[in-house]
Amino acid sequence: MNVTIKQNVIRSTDGRIKYKKFHPNGKEHYHLGVWIDGDDRTLDDISSVEYHLHSTFRNPIRRSENRRNGFSVTFWTWGMFEIKVVIHTYSKGTETITHHLSFDLPADDGNTYVDVS
Repeated sequence: MNVTIKQNVIRSTDGRIKYKKFHPNGKEHYHLGVWIDGDDRTLDDISSVEYHLHSTFRNPIRRSENRRNGFSVTFWTWGMFEIKVVIHTYSKGTETITHHLSFDLPADDGNTYVDVS
């Protein structure tokens, strides 16, 4: 299957990178989005996508059936890890892709980040 797994840090409406702490002394978690990219014919053949996140997530399996947004899911994380992406198609069954989730964060110039805790 000719698809690419894409990801991005989700920003606030004013363009700043969103983060929050789930505990007062906890790590900063960043809001991430992951989706499938490919040509229209390939994406039209996909019925759903499952994203198997790290086992420490409360709900580690996230599923999307939304073709319009590239079958995207969003979640909060503080680190990088491998995700298993299971693509369910109408014509060929399933295909599994392993994707290394990583993100580079820019230096904070005082306006780069916004705490949404």
